Amino acid sequence: MKRTIGVILAAGAAVALADPVGCDAQANDQSLLQREDSAGVQIVEALRPLWGDSSLWRIDPAPLLDLAASGSGPNHEFGRVGGMVRLADGSLVVADATWLQIRLYSPEGDFVRATGRNGEGPGEFSRGIEQMVGAAGDTVWVLDWDGRVSVFGPDLGLGRTFNLLSNASSIHDLGDGSMAVQYVSPFWTKDAIGAIRNPTVLWRFNVEGTRLDSIAATEGYDEYVVQFRDGTTASVSPLFRKEAQVAIHTGRLFVGNAEFMEVEERTRAGDLVRILRIPDYPLNLSRSALRAEREAYLGGRSSSLLREAAERTPASGTRPAYSRMIVDPSGAVWLQLYRGESEAEEPVRWLVLAADGTWLGTVGLPDRFRIVDIEMDAVLGVWYDELDVQHPQVLRLERR
Repeated sequence: MKRTIGVILAAGAAVALADPVGCDAQANDQSLLQREDSAGVQIVEALRPLWGDSSLWRIDPAPLLDLAASGSGPNHEFGRVGGMVRLADGSLVVADATWLQIRLYSPEGDFVRATGRNGEGPGEFSRGIEQMVGAAGDTVWVLDWDGRVSVFGPDLGLGRTFNLLSNASSIHDLGDGSMAVQYVSPFWTKDAIGAIRNPTVLWRFNVEGTRLDSIAATEGYDEYVVQFRDGTTASVSPLFRKEAQVAIHTGRLFVGNAEFMEVEERTRAGDLVRILRIPDYPLNLSRSALRAEREAYLGGRSSSLLREAAERTPASGTRPAYSRMIVDPSGAVWLQLYRGESEAEEPVRWLVLAADGTWLGTVGLPDRFRIVDIEMDAVLGVWYDELDVQHPQVLRLERR
């Protein structure tokens, strides 16, 4: 039976709250407030970071493994890393979106085999690799730009392929033989001119590609749309672009639209069960921040469309709360704090909420490192050297 898609409510919406739960615990610790709304949804509000000004978790910059240094030759050279998955035996699978390959490496970093190329045949990736994720049974799913999913076994043997719609932007294993598929649909109509926010919809599919049901919907990403005299339209990303984020943990979906420091937790059927929130988290933009972002955004670009989008960005507003979301094996929610183009040289920081919603604090990244996945005692990611060569690495994560 189809479910009516419910738009995820922003943090500022009015919520009818029932009597608080766990009052005795809250009397001792007012940093975490828990309540239920009239629909039985748990509202968890974290008021301050547990760690204070210093982080108790640390990512060691010295790599435990560097696949660009663990061997030589083309199989240890990488164009653009589009995903990393650690298998049960410690082997690593890396997607190279430049060469349209996925490669298997031993736990020690030795190259084992590779598969894939551009094409529409079995085991090929049409036009590009959109995403690679690990799934149940030590399988790897690869989504290409045309919305086709290829399922590979732990030896990179091809299991099957099936087609989704071409505007699928991400896939997530729900752990029961089904997947959540994120779609973003551009709304370019005569009435949708200027600053707009395209909707994002989550659908549930089985692993043969049959659509089962709708899960949820929310605001997707910001665009600035201009309509020309001949009726054609064009769009660019506006300043401080907000974009919806989706993550998965043990069959639960975590969804946020980055308007506020807030994440919603839903069952695989789409039922909203919990909202994690940091109320009044500072996201306001100063005039100087907007001015710096306009200058960085335009740079050497001369496009009139870009200039119009930059000039029409409101003189005051808010930055996105986060730009990425990962849920680690403990259930902790990691949110990468947003950086604009003018802030690109600032350190990358991730805000961490514990599984119960406690605001732990922030974790900084080593310079020039991008996280791909987070384990209990390690992170998988990519380090960019001084020549911007990409190094898929495993770094130690210390939780103290």
